[in-house]
Amino acid sequence: MSPKDLPDYLKQGDHARLFPVLAVTSKEGRTASIFLACLACIEELASNLLGTVGRSVGKRARVEAFTEVILQNMPDSRVDRPDGLIVVRIGNTEWRALVEAKVGAVELTEAQVEKYREIAKHNGLDCVITISNQFTSSAKLHPIDGVRRSRSKIPVYHWSWMYVLTVVDLLLSNDSIADTDQRTLLNEL
Repeated sequence: MSPKDLPDYLKQGDHARLFPVLAVTSKEGRTASIFLACLACIEELASNLLGTVGRSVGKRARVEAFTEVILQNMPDSRVDRPDGLIVVRIGNTEWRALVEAKVGAVELTEAQVEKYREIAKHNGLDCVITISNQFTSSAKLHPIDGVRRSRSKIPVYHWSWMYVLTVVDLLLSNDSIADTDQRTLLNEL
């Protein structure tokens, strides 16, 4: 994607893809891209997951997802690259969340989450969402104690991969996905 196709607050990034063009060794990037692409194109999945972080997604909402993003306003001239960015547009209103995902046994660190929280603050983003195998009982309860106790005004939410898979399973078993193509994508996810 060329810089002129990106929103003005992104210096670099790509639309999330179902078939990522990343190295096979980039499990984290590939997983994040596939998940974010499904989130952007399956309304019921977006509605369920984003609802847990306080963002309602209805018929008029448009969800976009980007991967490997570098934002325009980076604190301290850093070139940190969050795994993704979720953008929800409803009319002229825009809600944006940075995404950091970990796969397998790799755990989130407080330092990295706080870096992304600072990037979100400098770019006027609404929140940071982390995804990992670290379990929490609610998206609002982060698995890292220091992140939970921080006084930052930028909220950080967390989805465990098990929670994401549970939501997917419930949507499929309750026949909540009307579109057969979207149902197939969710099955594959």
